[in-house]
Amino acid sequence: MSLLFMLLTAVPLPTLEQSMLIQKQERVDQALSMPGDYWDEGHDFDVLDYNIDMTVDIPADTIWAEVTITLQALSDTLDTLPLNFHWIYTIESVKEGTRDLVWTPVMIDKFKVALGRDVQAGETLSLTISYHGKPVQNGQGLMIDAVVTYTNCEPQGARNWIPCYDEPSDKATFTQRLTVPRDYQLVANGTLESLEKNGNWWTYTWQEHYPQPTYLIAFAASKYYVTKDTFATVDAIEVPMRTWVLAVNDVRDKFDCTPGIVEYFSDIFPPYPFADEKYDQVHAPIGGAMENTTCTFFNTYSGWGDNWSWVIAHELSHHWWGDWLTCATWADLWLNEGFATYCEVLWWEKAYGQEGYDAYARWIMDLYLEYGQRHPIYDPPWGDLFGTTTYKKGGSVMHMMRQVLGDSVFFAGLKEYGWRNANEAVITDDFQEAMEEVAAQDLDWFFDEWIYGPGHPHYEIGWAPVPLRGIPIITRSLRSAHKDITPATHLSQKSTPVYEIEFAIAQTQDQKVHYFPFRMPLEVAIYSGNDTTLFPFIDSIGYQRFTVQVQGEPDNFKLDPADKVLCEITYHDDIDDVPEVCIEESKIARTHPLLLEADGIFTDLLYVRFSRQDSRSVRLALYDVSGRQVKLFYEGSSKEFYRVYPLSDLSAGVYFVRLEQASGSYTSVKTVKIR
Repeated sequence: MSLLFMLLTAVPLPTLEQSMLIQKQERVDQALSMPGDYWDEGHDFDVLDYNIDMTVDIPADTIWAEVTITLQALSDTLDTLPLNFHWIYTIESVKEGTRDLVWTPVMIDKFKVALGRDVQAGETLSLTISYHGKPVQNGQGLMIDAVVTYTNCEPQGARNWIPCYDEPSDKATFTQRLTVPRDYQLVANGTLESLEKNGNWWTYTWQEHYPQPTYLIAFAASKYYVTKDTFATVDAIEVPMRTWVLAVNDVRDKFDCTPGIVEYFSDIFPPYPFADEKYDQVHAPIGGAMENTTCTFFNTYSGWGDNWSWVIAHELSHHWWGDWLTCATWADLWLNEGFATYCEVLWWEKAYGQEGYDAYARWIMDLYLEYGQRHPIYDPPWGDLFGTTTYKKGGSVMHMMRQVLGDSVFFAGLKEYGWRNANEAVITDDFQEAMEEVAAQDLDWFFDEWIYGPGHPHYEIGWAPVPLRGIPIITRSLRSAHKDITPATHLSQKSTPVYEIEFAIAQTQDQKVHYFPFRMPLEVAIYSGNDTTLFPFIDSIGYQRFTVQVQGEPDNFKLDPADKVLCEITYHDDIDDVPEVCIEESKIARTHPLLLEADGIFTDLLYVRFSRQDSRSVRLALYDVSGRQVKLFYEGSSKEFYRVYPLSDLSAGVYFVRLEQASGSYTSVKTVKIR
């Protein structure tokens, strides 16, 4: 504890309040009034481009717009387009060319358009929707204000100001032709193609050339911006950067660290993906900060402290992990936010060395342990989508993966993941596959427990040191009750005194709240005077004992002294005080060609396991008694599968977990949701 205290005082860290500002949770709270979809169940078209032509009459709080959506049909049976748009606007027309199309409202934020003709797979279509009205002012979408008019769209706010397919899986390029009253400066994604000044109206045309999800479409306009220009050098290319802040709160110098962060991330990741466009940082009165592509928004009044580089690093890193590669479903949001949280740690390593890295990594783990929910990182409950578990546990998982794989494999894996999925929407399996290929090892064990499983390990450990007088200690000589114990990292050939120390370690986390048992490489440090000896081992069972030898009388010991594992630890002076914890053997017989099991009764969390001999693709889903699919759990080729799904929002009743094979055969088990 004293070492941690010294690290925290020596290395500056954000406050709890500052860190929570970055988590965007208010966006979900504001969006809960919308019955938005959590999962994208798929659609038989691909949006290619949005062309937004909009007049924003700021004094009148009104917009007039035409949005042309260009898409490609993926099916010969496509006859209706499901789109998202808020009913508050007056839709004047929906056209394909000059032909009027029939549209029908479905719910408050959805409508469907009947194509009225046959289409062929691969055919390109363009629809133009004309509309006008006053934007809904609920914090999601377009906020019109005389000081700063701006958009704020994550997770489902784009539908509040433009018609679109508002799911992160469908990325498209877009152009924004925005007309505002004269003297307003306007910044948006991509590059400025033109500025037309026509009397009392100015028209800016900004174009984003790289495909993006709708929640990253953004612009901000104000009469009161002051700017500052700089650049970063990436692969001999100068990346233009501009900072836009209000004159009454001129904090332009707070962003002077940005070029250095761009260059650093371009060294350890692939080069900055939008180097031929720009990187702008813009004041907008949102809750915290938002990584709109090439046009990041910051609320400069939020109180980021004296050193803003951690939040600048977080939002900038999204331009690799969140904008270049974008989570395909909200269930995979940790690929955006967990990565960006870990990038804060990486920047602290660059700025403050190993001491800074250690302090920041420990700090995000502590925030999760105190404030995080115990649901899995993957597929979190909607109300906790942008919560501490997604951010801080997600970042901690990246920290642990680096410890498990080593620096060279870890960073090479990130580069492989980036390059092979450039400009695409990704799921967690894409990340796992890239890391496994580079590491040349199966990482199911790591992803199952840390990504798909809930919680974290709680270790209890005790010891029993016994002197062995007159017996020399021999390097690499260990007695162990567990095959995964490895020799100490530093032992000598010196003689007495020698101590034999027996350890007992147990995982005592609640098996209905936390994954059990975690398999992780651990270290135990033994302190003898001024000497420290490390013994690495693997813990992968509920309870184990092992014996080591150490030179000198041991004063104390510490499990995981370098904070490499996200865990809680309870220490016992007496080895016999460590409880003996057992795990019930899985009911799945490995010799059976296909077996499936799930909890017979559950409340909030549903445990699902399957085992099979082949690696052909399977599909795991939950169905109600009428045969309607309620939730798609998994599509992939795992042979051994154990995951936990949060289903607190599911209605009580009888359901069936079905594992379907590519051949069409399936196995199902019944489960009952209570309360």
